[in-house]
Amino acid sequence: MSCNPNGNEPLELLGALEQWALEYDCPCIDLEDDRQFVAMWGFCLIAALIFCTIVSCPFFPRCLRCCCCRRSRKPQAGGDPEAQRPNSKPRLEGAWEEEDGEDQAEPSIPKAEQHLKRTSATKDGEWRPIWSTALGDMAEIGGTGTELYFRLLRNLGIVFAYMSALTCASIAFNAVSNFAPDNGNALTKTTVGNIGATVQGTNIEPDQRYIILKDFDGKCSGTAVNKMTSILGWLDFSSIALFFVCILVFRFYIVPRVAKQSDDDQITPKDFAVEIDNLPRRFPGMEQADSFGSTAYERQLSELLCQRIRVQQTRERARAGAEAGDAPAVKVEELVLVRDFKGKLRKKKALADLKRELDIAQYIKDEKQVAKLSKRIEKMEKKVNEKLESEDALDVVRAYAILSTPKDAERLIIDYRFSVYGLLRRISQCLGNCGLFECCCPQRQRMFHGRALRIRRAPEPTNIIWENQDVPHVERKVRHALVMFAFLIIVLLSFTLVYLANAAAKSQTKSTTQLLGNDACDPEIGKINPDNTEYLCYVDTALNWTMSFVETATADEKACYCGAIGYANIARSTALINGVCRDWLIAVATGIGIGVCATGIVVVINVVAKMVLIQLSYAEKPLSYSALNAAQMVKIFALQTLNTGFVIFCVNFSPPDWFPLGSLIFLGEFSDSVRGWYVVVGAAIMSNMLANAVTPAASNVCVMIANKFQRWCCSKRQKHQLQLRQLYTNPEFDMAARFAQLLNTVFVTLAYSSGMPLLNAFACMYMFFTFWADKVVLLWGSRRPPAYDTQIPKQAADIMLYAIPLHCFFAVWMMGQPCTFPSNPLGGTLQSLANQGISSAGSTSNFAASDGVLDRGMKESTWMVFALLVLLVAVYILWTVLWILGGTLGEFFKAMFTLCCSRAKRIAPESHVEVQTWAMVKADIARDFPPASYMMEEHPMYKEAAQFMRTRTSFNERKNEKKAAMAPSDSAKTGDGGPDNATAQASNKDANQDAETARDVAADKAPSEARQED
Repeated sequence: MSCNPNGNEPLELLGALEQWALEYDCPCIDLEDDRQFVAMWGFCLIAALIFCTIVSCPFFPRCLRCCCCRRSRKPQAGGDPEAQRPNSKPRLEGAWEEEDGEDQAEPSIPKAEQHLKRTSATKDGEWRPIWSTALGDMAEIGGTGTELYFRLLRNLGIVFAYMSALTCASIAFNAVSNFAPDNGNALTKTTVGNIGATVQGTNIEPDQRYIILKDFDGKCSGTAVNKMTSILGWLDFSSIALFFVCILVFRFYIVPRVAKQSDDDQITPKDFAVEIDNLPRRFPGMEQADSFGSTAYERQLSELLCQRIRVQQTRERARAGAEAGDAPAVKVEELVLVRDFKGKLRKKKALADLKRELDIAQYIKDEKQVAKLSKRIEKMEKKVNEKLESEDALDVVRAYAILSTPKDAERLIIDYRFSVYGLLRRISQCLGNCGLFECCCPQRQRMFHGRALRIRRAPEPTNIIWENQDVPHVERKVRHALVMFAFLIIVLLSFTLVYLANAAAKSQTKSTTQLLGNDACDPEIGKINPDNTEYLCYVDTALNWTMSFVETATADEKACYCGAIGYANIARSTALINGVCRDWLIAVATGIGIGVCATGIVVVINVVAKMVLIQLSYAEKPLSYSALNAAQMVKIFALQTLNTGFVIFCVNFSPPDWFPLGSLIFLGEFSDSVRGWYVVVGAAIMSNMLANAVTPAASNVCVMIANKFQRWCCSKRQKHQLQLRQLYTNPEFDMAARFAQLLNTVFVTLAYSSGMPLLNAFACMYMFFTFWADKVVLLWGSRRPPAYDTQIPKQAADIMLYAIPLHCFFAVWMMGQPCTFPSNPLGGTLQSLANQGISSAGSTSNFAASDGVLDRGMKESTWMVFALLVLLVAVYILWTVLWILGGTLGEFFKAMFTLCCSRAKRIAPESHVEVQTWAMVKADIARDFPPASYMMEEHPMYKEAAQFMRTRTSFNERKNEKKAAMAPSDSAKTGDGGPDNATAQASNKDANQDAETARDVAADKAPSEARQED
């Protein structure tokens, strides 16, 4: 009964209040006193603040010690003089130098442990601490992409914590209610399908139910559900707006800022290097080598690069009024030509691996293995060397050049700034080759054997995939198209298999759908009972049955009764467990077991499909590990998201009649988000996401522990040092799989969090556990990753922007359901606009009129997310149109703008005492950020097999270094001694400049706009 009746309450409400008072053991229900609800909001606010603090503080372990995680670049009084030099970058403190003796065959565990530390993310030969290693240090370990991955985890963890705080009131009000059927899963009680108290045996409509709260004094208060839904709708809108802002800030502010700051703070080979494309593949006499092993191609290309740098130096000094004679000497410190191995470089590496295994077999005197490997090597050598010329005679694909100073690299990029556009490059090449006009002379001076070069900032050496460098651009595009077609087929096939596995499990599980007798609250009767042979279970009828009737009832009636009273009541009664509900409990347990088996089948399908998709990504032949991981990320993400978040939805979905082939594809009974949908679909999704919050982090840590245990057990059994080194090599830090799992968590969470707000807390748990687990695994259990650039985090942020309209769509679908989440319609001007839209849609769209999309979107709880959905759809359509135009006409307009309106960046001329040369920093880079070379044999993936590949370039490089160390003045005296000697003739000051510049540092960074992706 009501504590403050006014005589205007309908009889149905009075009867419901009386039942609620009996159920909650209250003398009456107060419908006007809101103090308990205010106390509930306050309690939720305090709990939310505590939760946010607990989650956020561990993400900032150094916030109390310093305001910024990065080292200050300001000079300090009395310290290392090198650290106080102006315009200098701080030295990195990463990996440490290799020691000799690693080619020995005798197993040595100390040497293997040293190898483990050299190939891992160590600092001065010691393992980095977990707690005090800042996010800025991640860029030193694995490039900007690795740092941005951890920053994204941290930011999303904090954002989802605040999203949980905003929606915690919804969780609280759902948890104290009992509208959803009791299926024994406590997670179902936290969904909006459970909001409000149910009333059995009365004529009150389900959409007119109340939320009842009881305080410690035994007093009960109640408020209508439709008064709370508008507030909960605004809280949900606030949470998705917070996520939207976070992704925008990350994509357009944090990524560029971190990339620039990391670029400023680190000295890497990329600072001194350029990538040269559109080279002539061959010309007569290009393979002729001098006494130092340098070919004519290398010498002539080095001379051209040095000439163009001197031209820029002359212009700079002329503008600044400096004397031309004071310009520092120009050198090409290293020039690496990428040869066309006809796609056989991967086979050469495999051949080197076989030779390494043969070396091991010969040492341990395994005659069987020696004979087997010898045959395989002989057969593979015939295939590799078939129709393949000597390396010097192979066609040239591109080149990587390391220059003396970072400003020299910047000068080349500025001089060839128009070459990044294919249109301008072709025009320049035509004008340069015609030779008819005087204005063409500058273009001819930039050309190399009739080719207009394209010069850009080079990637980091560890980010290059060497075996894909000789794949032509057109072939990569064709491969990409074919791989995408195969990807769609594999995803569709895996989705079908997972769907069939879940559908088969559902068909073997006999469940009784509980009906309220209200069309808005129940599934479609035609889907449940298409041929009028199935038993229909009405809850009100079942609850009125006596025990004597149930004991003599049919099996369907007993199942209906047991499902209606719920698991909680059955668990409290031994008579029900051993009596009328025994068979029903056995059937439910059987269904759970079948579901577990189906889940195991789904896991196997996902693992196999994931392995196939990874191999497909390799077939695209990307040029960098960043591009490879980005391709793998998209494919794995699509597979996991479909099979994790949407298969169970499709299995239980009942499409509208107008949907083509809907009755053949979808066999479910839920066409709407009714309360039974949350029991079947919602409970499964929430259980999966709860497991997802812990499982990835735990599995990664367990793998790391297993690897350490394997070394402890098997290290003394190895008979060759190479075997021991392989055992003491940590696995790769799989960036693609981690980003894919992150995207999967974000998409599934945002898709269903409007109706299941507890998913925000699960996503926060995932970010928190994964952040610390991956930090531990990276620092203590992974091989040092390549220097990833910003491509992967940029693409991940772009993909996450599409999760926002997905959230809005499902929010309108869930929070606009008239029975589960009742809400008042809009009033005033907004309502008149909604009516106009509905009437207009009714005359033009059967879908909008029949399904009530606009009607659902124009409620107090949904209009704001519906407006955001419409806005985002319009923005994405415009974005897509601009993307299409940018891929066609955009190149032309950019080229014209660059040609007509842009001005080259002016570089201040430097003196000898302001130059930081490659010779000064090479040793530091080799120690701190290896490798300090673009040689293929110095790449971490090829270093192990380098001694078995025996290429001419690596041999002569070592010979040149040895000669330079023994006779440093010989190269200056020789007129044809390779790239350095070709440039040494231009100046007689080369021998003294290194000594003059050994104390000085000045290195400006190249503009970010000069960096463009292939």
